[in-house]
Amino acid sequence: MDEANTRPPGCTGDGGQAASGHPGGQDDPGHLGALIRDLRLALGWSQGRLAAELCTIASHQAVTRECVSRWEHGKRLPGPFWLPYLAEALQVPLRELERARMRRRDMLRASAAVIAAAGMAPAIAAAGRDLFDTITVGDAGPLGLVQTAHETDLMLAGLSAGDRPAMLHLARWADDGETAVLRVNAAGILAKTPDLDAASAAAGTLRRDPEVRTRYLSAVSARLARTARPASAELFNTGDAGARWCSAYLLAQDGTAQARRALGRALRTEPVAEVVRSIGLILNGDSPCM
Repeated sequence: MDEANTRPPGCTGDGGQAASGHPGGQDDPGHLGALIRDLRLALGWSQGRLAAELCTIASHQAVTRECVSRWEHGKRLPGPFWLPYLAEALQVPLRELERARMRRRDMLRASAAVIAAAGMAPAIAAAGRDLFDTITVGDAGPLGLVQTAHETDLMLAGLSAGDRPAMLHLARWADDGETAVLRVNAAGILAKTPDLDAASAAAGTLRRDPEVRTRYLSAVSARLARTARPASAELFNTGDAGARWCSAYLLAQDGTAQARRALGRALRTEPVAEVVRSIGLILNGDSPCM
């Protein structure tokens, strides 16, 4: 076999494309670069460490720190030779890196479709999958457009729960997303996953972020009003730790003996640490907010 066909590509001629090198401009290198960066940081690695890991896995000294930097900044796209090795080094399925080639324009269109489809389960399922794809590649734009519906959050939580890149992106956006809409949407999705640590982080966002808290409380209050249910009804909503936190907050404003009894019952069964902490503070007469 010709050596030129078996030798791994290097950094400057890596078999990939420059930022505008793919025919028709179908690839957006920024998505893939951001995903590589976020996964690397999640592992606590420097760019040099990732380059060294790739060289070890591929058994070729062909990748440098500068090469990783170019990938992360979107100046180059890693070619097909390196994608499987990147997936192995970053501990993610290869499809997550391949999915990062999706175009931002398509993602914004998908987000608009989800918003328009609120209340229409088949449409949410179809368009929501595309919105989920934007989360996995680290594109915060679509999720930050408009506050998502409860049903959309539930679907996205189900998809994200088993997807490490998606959970990492959502945790970062809930904590320090650029806009309140992005932060409340990310927190709302995390709060509906079965991951207790993620749900606790979402409740922590409600505790310390007044903008997110106001938006989440408004959504929960509107849902209670539509169904003519008391605030205590959401206190035992097993599918939404954020709703349980908001219910506790609303019952704290109530201050009645009945509200305290409901909070006491919830305290004995609540599985999420941050919600337990907040209920305990309320029962002690303290504010659950920072």
